[in-house]
Amino acid sequence: MNNKYRVAIIGHTGRGGYGHYLDLAFSGVEGAEVIAVSDPDDSGRHNTLEKTGAQNGYSDYNQMLAVERPDITVVASREIGDHLDMVLAAAEAGSHIYLEKPIAASPLQVERMMEACQKKDCLLVVAHPWRGHPPIQKVAIPLIKSGRIGHPRLARIYGMGGGHGGDQLFLDLYPHFFDFLWQLFGQPLWCHAHLTQDGRSVTPADLKQGAEGMGLVAGNGIKAYYAFADGFVADFESYQGDDRENPYRIDIHGTSGTISLPGPMSNQPDIYYHPLVNPGLFGDSRWEVIEAEPPPSADKWLRAHHRMAASMIDILNGETPEWELVSGQNAKLYLEMAMMAHASHISGSRVGLPLSDGKNPFDSWK
Repeated sequence: MNNKYRVAIIGHTGRGGYGHYLDLAFSGVEGAEVIAVSDPDDSGRHNTLEKTGAQNGYSDYNQMLAVERPDITVVASREIGDHLDMVLAAAEAGSHIYLEKPIAASPLQVERMMEACQKKDCLLVVAHPWRGHPPIQKVAIPLIKSGRIGHPRLARIYGMGGGHGGDQLFLDLYPHFFDFLWQLFGQPLWCHAHLTQDGRSVTPADLKQGAEGMGLVAGNGIKAYYAFADGFVADFESYQGDDRENPYRIDIHGTSGTISLPGPMSNQPDIYYHPLVNPGLFGDSRWEVIEAEPPPSADKWLRAHHRMAASMIDILNGETPEWELVSGQNAKLYLEMAMMAHASHISGSRVGLPLSDGKNPFDSWK
């Protein structure tokens, strides 16, 4: 195609901002032209216009969509509670959508997004940075599939600590890790989870609205255990901390070795390998960095967005994309996997898919 896809950006300074570099996701990407930005904050809008080179700014995204009729709309804000309305408005305007994650507060909301996009024949892509990051897609996943650590048996996932440690950081960070697990092992058979508040089991009295519109949450500690086919399991934990330590990684233990991957948005090496199944705590220098291109850099996650944006344009042009992207359907599955933990805690037992009504189980917990 000779014509460029016209891209508009929805952000909100002070309320989700522009997510993790989504304001620049299409900047400089062949086949794309950023034409407009909406942001109710005058200063934030002005700064983003300067960064992106877009010509037109709006305080109201509905007005921007009506006037500009963009080919692609970037829903950049991290405010989960705003995503549904933004996606519905963009789809109604006939625009394809590149959406920050976490995608929504409930699987039912994702269903509504998908229905709106299908009605208008619009593509819905969820911005998972590991999908556009070569060290993960071209090195880490092939290493595991090739048997470098033997038969994978256990993943330990550490979902940060800090002030929001517990259920809130679980709901914030699950998309990265669940998508990675899905690429290797498919969807889980069941989940068994336990949520705690200062060490005691949470009750309905502990329910509160989570950060960034994520819906009802409970507890400053969570352990969620997922069983997959062929004996593989994953254990996700997050506990409130004092910010001195914020563990954020996934360790995959096999029958003959271990691979550790720091979570997205960190700028250290991407892949660490150890030849033991359970590496020792002390005096063990056998951890080695698996070299991968591109090497660590301050802009590696922005470049991941550029790769995904280019692949989105390839799809729209009817071409085969270099990078497989996350669809609304997969994003819904990962959110259902997170909601399994809520349902399991309520029931005190294992919970499988599908969930009953597509809502956050905490919405009806009394």
